[in-house]
Amino acid sequence: MAAPRQRRHKPYRSRRSRFGPLSKLLSAAAVIAAVAVACVVFFRVNHIEVEGNQRYSAQEIIDASGIQMGDNLVALPRGRIASNILSKLPYVEGVVPRRALPDGVVLVVTERTAAASVDTGEGRWLISAQGRLLEPDPGEPVTAITGLTALAPMPGTSIQVSEEEQAALRYVLELMAAAQESGTLKDYSSIDCTPTAYIGAERGVYHVRFPRGGDYGYYLRLLNSALSSAQLPQDVPGTLDLTIEEGRVHFIRDK
Repeated sequence: MAAPRQRRHKPYRSRRSRFGPLSKLLSAAAVIAAVAVACVVFFRVNHIEVEGNQRYSAQEIIDASGIQMGDNLVALPRGRIASNILSKLPYVEGVVPRRALPDGVVLVVTERTAAASVDTGEGRWLISAQGRLLEPDPGEPVTAITGLTALAPMPGTSIQVSEEEQAALRYVLELMAAAQESGTLKDYSSIDCTPTAYIGAERGVYHVRFPRGGDYGYYLRLLNSALSSAQLPQDVPGTLDLTIEEGRVHFIRDK
């Protein structure tokens, strides 16, 4: 008589392995849920700091940001925070919101400075060296620009002029940017773009004539070199002309 067939059982481990991936998935989901709950419950804004501000107080910047105490720190909309500040405070050039875990926010701001004033047809406005309109001029000791009229001025917007003045505006902004970079913009009491052959400027006792267009960084280095050398009579009123000959500053004494 044949021996009875024995039943073969699958190893216990192989049967259990069917539930392995599901268990891992559930465990991962539980961890994620726990982290999400912790972020919602524990990471709340309790203090805000401001760095880099001079023109505005820390409270003015915080108020403009729209951040409220108790806001969820992890979910803070940093792009919207920066946009809020930039739209409300024209002297702010850039904002970087940073989380300071576990419960803080740091707003790092970069501010503009008033570099010049320009006519608007209804009074003068302050502008930055990059051409951003800031506010009506309260009488700041800045470089006065003549020959341009800003249209429909709004704080924080770029200066807009008529089509006929756009080329002159471009030259003036390039000149101001180069002068600010060299640290000499404050030395010019005025910039005049009404002449058709050059851009005029007043620097101390000198009338300066810059070409309309070109490398203003180079022109300024050339001028500063001449002023610091014995090439020019010191403190003698006259015109410093950079338009007559390339690479030279011509001095014309006032009569």
